[in-house]
Amino acid sequence: MMKVETVSVGFLNTNCYIAHNGESAAVIDPGADAERILNTADSLGVKIKYVFLTHAHFDHVLAASEILEKTGALLVANVAERERLRNPELSGQTMLRRREFVALYPDIEIGESGTLKMGELTFSFLRTPGHTEGSMCIFCEDTMFSGDTLFAGTCGRCDLQGGDYAEMLKSLRKLYELDGEYKVLPGHEAATTLSEERVTNPYMAEAMRQ
Repeated sequence: MMKVETVSVGFLNTNCYIAHNGESAAVIDPGADAERILNTADSLGVKIKYVFLTHAHFDHVLAASEILEKTGALLVANVAERERLRNPELSGQTMLRRREFVALYPDIEIGESGTLKMGELTFSFLRTPGHTEGSMCIFCEDTMFSGDTLFAGTCGRCDLQGGDYAEMLKSLRKLYELDGEYKVLPGHEAATTLSEERVTNPYMAEAMRQ
């Protein structure tokens, strides 16, 4: 059974998640505070095997290089984020003038979808463009890590480079039409559920009218 520890990181309060089975862990969106993320994993008694990125904006990736270096974990991202992972302007990091940019090179690139096993846990990946071209949601058991695609009552911004509102609506429709129920753990702010968003989220409602 998957367990999830949340670590709020960076000045944008990004939700970094440590998804684990008691032995191995995947860190999702390590946006800052690498030492705190590593210490949390140590306190849980788990070894970080993977780093998953829902997308490549700086507030979701800044601690990735240090975690990868110190753990030997494998980096997993969507292939459509390849350029953003290697370009500080596209990642939004140029505003952080005193921080040296570190390009990231995924060990595993996901296309439209994919799966990956970690022990008895199976993670699946679904590309959900709109916030960026290569945004993706990550699923395990009854949990969806939605990055900056789906939030409680709203969706991610589409006015940044790579954003596309029409694509966001298509992605939200894709999520709406998933079978079953999921707990939704977003990239920022509070958790929600897919059933709640199907009923109350105005952007999902607009997506279903398209």
